[in-house]
Amino acid sequence: MKNSHQLSRTAIEQHLRCPKCFYQQRKLGLKQPAMVPLTLAVATDALLKNEFDVVRETGAGHPIWNQEGLKVRAFQHPDIELWRNNFKGIRVPHGSGKEIFGAVDDVWENMETGELHIVDYKSTSKQGEPSVDVGWGDAYKRQMEIYQWLFREAGFNVSPIGYFLYVNGIKQGTFYEGTAKGRMWFDTTMIAYEGDASWVASAVDEAVACLASEEIPDSGDACDNCRYFHERGSLS
Repeated sequence: MKNSHQLSRTAIEQHLRCPKCFYQQRKLGLKQPAMVPLTLAVATDALLKNEFDVVRETGAGHPIWNQEGLKVRAFQHPDIELWRNNFKGIRVPHGSGKEIFGAVDDVWENMETGELHIVDYKSTSKQGEPSVDVGWGDAYKRQMEIYQWLFREAGFNVSPIGYFLYVNGIKQGTFYEGTAKGRMWFDTTMIAYEGDASWVASAVDEAVACLASEEIPDSGDACDNCRYFHERGSLS
């Protein structure tokens, strides 16, 4: 069973998608089907963090910021590594006694306003320009808004504008290019998103109340896990 004194950003998203799966996993300890790990995304995240940590240390600019006309710098804070650690993250207390937390990819500081921009790295390899208006886009937007809420609750001045830094693997050219080390090239798309985190506090309260209940809630409207187990049971 998960730590009963903390509630992650992922858990809040799970409750929004399916209260039943959330309750069964977070209170009853029933494991969900394992997901295939996105190891390439983990690698690109690590490289991007390394990239922006270099300019964080030096205070220099970055070609992506120049290309997009952004007046920002990588935010320097002693807790930046904690905030980016999946098992630690930025944490805020809840009235129930729980800690609400989430791990961000990066934080940039607006040099004109002093506001912080939450930055989320995404990676894919597909035709066309990436977007947060299709597919998993709604979940990505909620993810951004929860992060914005967390940082505001922690006392930071956070801009409603967050950035999705999307890298898209190019399926053209050659891989080895005459050497024994392969290389994959990526196009970069910077997506500015104006978040509205006004819903987050009530969503957190509802998730906490769900865990405090002794009744298993109903499934979400489109929960693949619940539908699978229901249909599997009907074939027995």
